[in-house]
Amino acid sequence: MRAAGVGLGAALCKYHNERRARHGSPFAPPVKATDLRPYVKVALAWIRERQKTDPNIAHVLQCLDGLLWGSGGGGAAPRASDIKGRSPKYRARVAFMRLHAAEVPPARLLAVHLGMAACIEDDREAHRVPEFRIVQTAKALHRLASGSHWRWEMPLPDGTTAPAELHVYPRSSGRVLRFIGEELDEICRMVTERDQEAIRQLKREKHGPHPSQMPGWKPTWQRKLIAARGY
Repeated sequence: MRAAGVGLGAALCKYHNERRARHGSPFAPPVKATDLRPYVKVALAWIRERQKTDPNIAHVLQCLDGLLWGSGGGGAAPRASDIKGRSPKYRARVAFMRLHAAEVPPARLLAVHLGMAACIEDDREAHRVPEFRIVQTAKALHRLASGSHWRWEMPLPDGTTAPAELHVYPRSSGRVLRFIGEELDEICRMVTERDQEAIRQLKREKHGPHPSQMPGWKPTWQRKLIAARGY
C-alpha cells in the first residue's frame, strides 16, 4: 500500500494487504483449478447448447468477441518482459490480447465467469464478496494464456545442441487483476446472475458436490492446526 501512495493499512497488516492484492480476500484461500474445472465444463456445455437460441447469451458472446478483438486490433501481444512498469490498464489490455492470440473463444470466457460464480457459492470457505469473485475470475483467465515463451537449440562444447526454454510470466496481482475481472464482469454479469443456480445444480448432478460439502471436510485453518500439532 505504501508503494501505491495511500499509506499503510488501517485494519490489516502488510501480509494480509498483500494477500488481498493477490487473491481478492485477506483470508480466503484461492479457488483451486481442480475445484473450478467441473463448473467451467458444465457452464461451457450450457452456453454452447443455448448460444443460438438465447439472445442474452448470444449478445454477451458478441460483446466478448469485440473485447478480444478490440484489445489489440489483431496484432501480436507484447512480450511479458516488455510490459514491466506499464500501467495496470495497459497490462490488462495485454492480457486480453494474449487470450485473443491464443484463440480462446468468447464462450470460454463466459464459462469461466459463470463457473467461478457457481463454484464460489458452493465453496464453504470462499469469501462471498464481489472483489474475491472478480479477482479469482481474472486469475483463472490469466492461466488460460499468460507469459512469453522462447525455445531454441543451445550449442554444447562437443559440437551438438540441446533444447533450451525460457518462460517469463507477468505478475498476477494488484490492480491489473481488478481491471481484467471488472471488464469481464460488466459484460457477463447479467447471464451469470440468471444462470448460476442452474450451473450449480447441473454440476452436482454430473460431478457431485463441491469438496467442501463432503463429509469430514475441514477448513484450511483447521487442517493446518492439526498438521502443526501432529495429530
